[in-house]
Amino acid sequence: MSNYSRSADIYHLARAATDVAEKHDLLVAKIVAIVVLLVVTLIFCFIPYALDRCFKWTKNQATTNAREFVVVLCLLNFGGGVLIATTFIHMLPEVIEVVDALQQCDMLVATPFGLPQMLMCTGLYLMYFIEETMHFFVRRRQEKKRLLEMQNNTACITNEVTITTTTEVVEVAIAPPSSPVEEPNWLRGLGIIVALSLHELFGGMAIGLEPTTDTVYFMMGAIAAHKLVLAFCIGLEIMMARTRLLLAIIYLLVFSIVTPIGIGIGIAVSETASANQPSIPSGILQGIACGTLLYVVFFEIVTKDHAGWRVYLSSLVGFLLMFGLQILIDEASGKSSYECP
Repeated sequence: MSNYSRSADIYHLARAATDVAEKHDLLVAKIVAIVVLLVVTLIFCFIPYALDRCFKWTKNQATTNAREFVVVLCLLNFGGGVLIATTFIHMLPEVIEVVDALQQCDMLVATPFGLPQMLMCTGLYLMYFIEETMHFFVRRRQEKKRLLEMQNNTACITNEVTITTTTEVVEVAIAPPSSPVEEPNWLRGLGIIVALSLHELFGGMAIGLEPTTDTVYFMMGAIAAHKLVLAFCIGLEIMMARTRLLLAIIYLLVFSIVTPIGIGIGIAVSETASANQPSIPSGILQGIACGTLLYVVFFEIVTKDHAGWRVYLSSLVGFLLMFGLQILIDEASGKSSYECP
């Protein structure tokens, strides 16, 4: 009996040591994701400024919209295909597994509708609401500036009426306005950064909430495939808008740091749950993060107009790449890995 008890103790000690090692490896993987995404995103944000010294885009290019470049558009849609596969093939099944485990353990009440899908839709409409609210205030500010500009121009108008012997000619002479109001480039850049930073914050949370080392690196690759292209695009747009360098640096630093902040939030939430036990905050936040990625794909990347076969193939290649990676990591084990507390 003593030998059996001793063997059981050794088994439990070995299992506890294994759990501690796995938890340590998981934390290390998330810290690696924080450092890699921060550094590489910063590099991609400032690549357009380095290329501008060679190609003189700000002097020769008429357009200020980086998405009009075919290469950038194809890369963005490649990232869109990556996020489609990540959302529907990786994240949504994971959210369903967590929520089902929570309901089976009576930690969440059973609902007559699909709760995981509802969480995903909540994340989508939450991001939709936040972005529309932000654009509402930005548009109102721009309209006030346009109205003020029109009033200033109207005050400069003088009428001169010249009557000749043959005909009556009415001439309206418009004095040249003093100095035209410039496009609020800082406001445009701020709108881009705030909207996309909210998306990337939830994307970082999706990485921080992952339960295994393999899925952390999987999610890091998926988020990076989208964010690095987006970082290049944002850097290009801010540069083409001729935003002041100091403001541009601040905007790009904010955009680069939000994903690591999201990973940190995800780590804090996941650390509150015991090993192999489902967590209510983790399940809810994963569902909302899933919806925000869906919003990024269908409202920010996929264009409504027909952009051509190259864009379609770019999106399809991105989807198939992540689908293949999902098969390689072989996460479908058939049974839930969660245990009721």
